[in-house]
Amino acid sequence: MPAARQIPSDLELVSPEGDRVLSGDLFDSGLTVVQLVRYFGCLPCQDWLVELDQRAGAWDPAQVRTLAVGGSADYQARWLRDERGVRTRLVLDPGHAFRTSVGAQKKLGAKLLDPRGAAAYGRSLQRGFRPQKITRDTTRSPGVVVVDRERTVRWQYGGRRIGDYPPMEQVADVVDDLLRHTS
Repeated sequence: MPAARQIPSDLELVSPEGDRVLSGDLFDSGLTVVQLVRYFGCLPCQDWLVELDQRAGAWDPAQVRTLAVGGSADYQARWLRDERGVRTRLVLDPGHAFRTSVGAQKKLGAKLLDPRGAAAYGRSLQRGFRPQKITRDTTRSPGVVVVDRERTVRWQYGGRRIGDYPPMEQVADVVDDLLRHTS
């Protein structure tokens, strides 16, 4: 992993309701696992978010929080929360300042055509997820970062195609290791 990045405290993000959220207010616990969604309607992104949300309960006692950051689709974020029951905090980053601060601004480009991306969509469809409106952020790469209380990125995974998220057990192992070394 490259040198640790520090997320500025004054990045302006937006809640699904349109309220201003500062990045400095998001990292008040020991660690936060942040999913970088392409957009909230992306099927593999929704699928991984639901899995992250289910895992969040096991992390509560250790003060590990979860967060999903997407560039657009506030109505899709509300749908995930209100209709799918996602409890993970969801915020929008329309200018992609958060992505840039963690070094995840690279677009997928031709990798959008990778057949493994189509396969990821197929698996999500089999698990009951349904397509939603594609937004302008479809070219963004998926990713995951683990951020500490001081807003330092402690671990990062950058997806190389649609649906390229790390296995949840890998993320859990990283979190467990970070907790052991920061206690």
